[in-house]
This record gives sequence, C-alpha cells and structure tokens, in this order.
Amino acid sequence: MRINYGQKVVERISFLLLTGIFYFYNNYITIGGFGVGYQYIGCILVVGIGFCLFLVIPDLPFLYHAAKAAGVLALSYFVAMIGSAIIWIFTFTPIRQMISGFFEPAYMMLCVACAMALAYILRERMLTCTFWALTTAFFALLVPRILEFGFAEYLRRLIAYLQSGGTQGYGISLEETSFAYLYVFFAIYFGFHWKELPIWKRFAKVFIIVFALLNTFKRSGLLALAVGFALAFVYFRLGEVTRRYFLNFIMVAFILAAFLYIPFVRYGLFNRIAEALQLRTSHRNEIYAFYSQYYDFGLDYLGRGLGWIQRLRHQIEFFSNGEIAINVHCDYVYYYIELGFWGYLFWMISAFPWVVKWAVKGKCVKKDATVLGTGVAFAMLRLTENISFLYSAVLGFSVIIMYCALSSIYMDEQTPRVAKEGRNKLHFL
Repeated sequence: MRINYGQKVVERISFLLLTGIFYFYNNYITIGGFGVGYQYIGCILVVGIGFCLFLVIPDLPFLYHAAKAAGVLALSYFVAMIGSAIIWIFTFTPIRQMISGFFEPAYMMLCVACAMALAYILRERMLTCTFWALTTAFFALLVPRILEFGFAEYLRRLIAYLQSGGTQGYGISLEETSFAYLYVFFAIYFGFHWKELPIWKRFAKVFIIVFALLNTFKRSGLLALAVGFALAFVYFRLGEVTRRYFLNFIMVAFILAAFLYIPFVRYGLFNRIAEALQLRTSHRNEIYAFYSQYYDFGLDYLGRGLGWIQRLRHQIEFFSNGEIAINVHCDYVYYYIELGFWGYLFWMISAFPWVVKWAVKGKCVKKDATVLGTGVAFAMLRLTENISFLYSAVLGFSVIIMYCALSSIYMDEQTPRVAKEGRNKLHFL
C-alpha cells in the first residue's frame, strides 16, 4: 500500500502528539475534582486519529492482530479491575476509592490503546517514531537545564551526580521523568537489532541511549537492563528446542519468585538483608515496614480493592518529619495488598507469562529474545518501582512488544535459515 500525502500528514501529527505525551510527564488539569494528565489527553487524540484513519483506509486483518496484541497487553489491568470490583462489592468500599481505583488501570489501558493506534497509523515505523519522539521530549526537557547551569557546570554536576550514586549534584538529572525505564527497553531492542541500522544511526542511538540512561540515572533501571539482556542473550544463543524449555523455565521461575517475594517483604527479610549489606534503599525499608501492618500472606487474605493505598495516603502521615505516606514502590506488594492472594495470582499470570508466551512467535529469534528481555526487565523493575502506573514506561513497553509480535505475524515467507537469523523484511504496509 503506497503512502499518500494525507497519511504523511497524519503521521507527522501523531509524532508531535507522541512527543507531547512524553513531554508532559507531570502536568495535570483538574476535571470534576480529579487530576487528568495532559499525557492522557494526548493518548485520546492519538486513538481518535487512528480510528479516523481506519474509517478512511480500513485494514481489518491488521486491526484484528493489533487489537489482539492490545488485549493481551491490557489483560493484567482488566484482571485487576475485575478482581477489585468483587472486593468493592463485598467490603462496601467508599465511592471515591472505587473511582480512583478504576482510573488507575483505565489510564494504563488507554496507553495500550494508544500503542495500538500508533501501530495502525505508523506500521513498521511505530518503534522508530516512538524512540525519536521520546528523544525529542528528553532533549526539550534537558536543554533548559543546560542553559541554566552552563554546559561546563552541567557536566560537572552530572559527573558528581553519577559518582555519588544520585546523592549529589542535584538539579541536572531528569530522573523524575521515568524516561530511564523506557530507554532500558530500547537498549534491549537495539542490542539485538543494531546491525540492521546504518553505521551513523548505530552510533547516534547508542550515544543517545547511554547519555539518557546516565542523565536519568536509576540503579533499578541499570540492574533490569543487565538481567533482561543477559537472559535474552542466553535465549538467543540456545537451540530451537532448548529455547522452549528455557522460556518455560523463566515463566515458572517468575511465578515462584513473585509469590515468594511477598512473604520476603512482609516478614522483614528484605529489611534485614538491606541492613546487613548496608544498602541504600531510598526509604523503601521504612515503606515496606509501614505497609506490613495492613496485609498478611495467606490463602484467606482477600485484599482491600484498587484505590485503597491511594486513599490511605490521603488519610495519614508517614515519616516523623511530616511527609505524606508515599506509594509502596513495589508493584508486587502493591497489587497483593489491593487484590489479595487470589486476585494477585491471576494478575501475576496475566502480567508476565501470558504476555511473553503470546508474543514469542518462534519465527524470528531476535524479536523473541527482545520480547523476553524486555518482559524480564519490566518484571525486575516491578520489584522496586510502581512501574505499572508510569504511563511512559507502559506506552513504550507496549509499543516494543506489539511491534515485535506484529512483525513476526506479518513476516515475509523466508527460508528457515534466514528466519532463524532474524533478517526479516517487514511488510506491514
């Protein structure tokens, strides 16, 4: 299908909206007493553009596969909403908590829908467009800081910030944007596909990713990158039959680890190990100790419903200096508290094994390794972050997984050798 002038205009508009989505990472407007982020308004506009393009240029087969991919990625949020609705009904939950608990996953499902719309609008350019939109937003936020301090002072502060592990040189890092996690996912993807790029693009993207990871310095992000890429590389080097066993092993290991992590945190083992090793946990030891009074590990723990932690944060103060109670900073503990033992079990299965097993098609080992590595990195980040509710991370993760899955579905018919090596030429259009 040839791209006409109208489609190019639509793509340019989508790129600008996508840049705005990443740029407005913390800007909200109050509607009906609730804060609505500008980024979500941008997502709605992208979805609207995708719908209008479908009316003009309908492509039902592609829409079916894109919608299926979006359904797989959004399933964990849907499961959380259904499980929470059951809890709300039987615990007479206040209306405001239900509204807050509904919008938390609903916003992330909107991000997944935005990724689906981008797939329909941009096709094989969706991943590249997302990367450059993110990078445009990153430098748009970075340049004012460089101008404020001057380039020499900026570098001095950045070096001091990195040398201190994020405790000195304040004012220059973009850590609060959460871009670090998204660049982790792109680092894994380009780590397996860098040979497909022209030489100048290789150096440009490597420089941007490394520079962004340093400027948005997150220890959890670097650890997730190392573990995710290492497991993906092992998968890439294995034989076809061994890969299936290795993938199943990762799925089972994830379920066991995610379950065991709850009592590990609840009964203080995390805090004891952190204290013994003198790890800097950024108050996570106090956070975990604080929330441990509100849940227990067992079959009879039925959960408190989505939105409960947000309601608690508005009701009490946390640290002795008067700071407001902050989030759990662990997706696994967060969902366990709110969904209970059985809701957590279904959420956990839909959040990682379901996504990875569906997206790994067995047609292109590079794409499959990317899916596994990105999924493992996302799972690792859930240990110390509430990444499930960070729209930039969810949007970027959805774009990469959806791109890999759709490119495998729409791969040209090739010889087994070429498909195995991953030299596929996509033909979305």
